[in-house]
Amino acid sequence: MGEVQPLLRVEHLSVEFKKFKALTDVNLTVNKGEVRVVIGPNGAGKSTLMDLICGRTKPTSGKVFFDGVDITGKEPYDISAKYGIGRKFQNPNIFNMLTVYENIEVALRGYNTVFRALAFRRTAEVREKIDRVLEMIKLSEKRNIIASSLSHGERQWLEIGMVIAQDPKLIILDEPTAGMTAAETYKTGEMIKELLADHTVMVVEHDMDFVKQVAQTVTVLHHGQLLAEGTFEEVEKDPRVIQVYLKDDSDEEAKEA
Repeated sequence: MGEVQPLLRVEHLSVEFKKFKALTDVNLTVNKGEVRVVIGPNGAGKSTLMDLICGRTKPTSGKVFFDGVDITGKEPYDISAKYGIGRKFQNPNIFNMLTVYENIEVALRGYNTVFRALAFRRTAEVREKIDRVLEMIKLSEKRNIIASSLSHGERQWLEIGMVIAQDPKLIILDEPTAGMTAAETYKTGEMIKELLADHTVMVVEHDMDFVKQVAQTVTVLHHGQLLAEGTFEEVEKDPRVIQVYLKDDSDEEAKEA
């Protein structure tokens, strides 16, 4: 077997907003073909880390390397289109009045306007790729449904499909199961595991059952610093993680009992 190659490398990354240290000296390496889940309490710096990777926020210090290239401080469009980092935010960002099929097509075309995307001729290759994406996100049978008619979970899946259609090397999913039922959450986890054949995935998530389902490595942030890292089983048993994050869940369960 060949040596596992790092795709993303974050070195001593820090960012400060008006003397507030949102992230401090974070080091992180994500390998190609890995599912990495980032967890931590609210305000831990999870979204800030993703913003730094995607170029939405510029670091105060430190470096971000992607596929061997220094992308520190580059513009979000370049990081997305040129280097291949696709991000899905917590709330679905889809075209409600287009069909499921048309939403994937717009993402696949990558044009700035819906009109230009839909005016472009659908080739056999394009249709085949859209079909593959729809199959992957389990929406093939709803291809002609207007997106506004989808359930919340299906809307989340559609946006994941829109990210997949752009063929990113790294897919970042920000709380992809927010608002989902337990069944939808499990289905999303299985979908993410299927992505491993062609993509590297980073997920910010709170649902620990989902984290256990998908994560190969878990990174825990607290107060903008890296608190712990390892497999789900290792992190789950780490006294520091239990103290600052997992104990809240057990406390709530005790109250309900």
